[in-house]
Amino acid sequence: MPTSARGSSRPGRWRRSPTGGRLHAARTAGGDRVGRILLSVVTISATPDDRQQLAREAERVGLLFALAADEARIRQRPIYWEADLNGYRFVTIVAGERRLVGDDDLLRERAWREPLKALAMVPAGAKQPSQVLLAPGAPPLRVAIAREWIQSPLRLELSTASAQVAIDFDERGRGTVQPR
Repeated sequence: MPTSARGSSRPGRWRRSPTGGRLHAARTAGGDRVGRILLSVVTISATPDDRQQLAREAERVGLLFALAADEARIRQRPIYWEADLNGYRFVTIVAGERRLVGDDDLLRERAWREPLKALAMVPAGAKQPSQVLLAPGAPPLRVAIAREWIQSPLRLELSTASAQVAIDFDERGRGTVQPR
């Protein structure tokens, strides 16, 4: 069939498949399905579940406690970690006045990713918590981070609607996250 376009009249250049072109469409659709399945698997495994997210937040709290201890030694005054069910902050007391540790970006006030349902502090050797927060309006839990190199061991227990973790602090102030 003659056409005005150059090179399109060569016989045999484009051949039809025995299935009339349907095989290529089926291969493309099948490849598309496999690609979508692989993408969904990667997406599901890349999205952390509630336990992993709470464990990461607990690890952050443990690291921030160590940083606050260093800061307390530098400032030569204790720093307190105050937490409620919505978030936490590091504060210090200067001339009888409570102040946020605001000059350090890492020790700034933070909100929990998901509000907690319960927050408890268990001193070393105790079987029961010394303080438990169960209601949003409750006064904050307060932990003193002293200037000394040796700290009193304690355990913080964090609970959301779907996950629970504990942070065990040793005498050196290092926090270890324990899933519950």
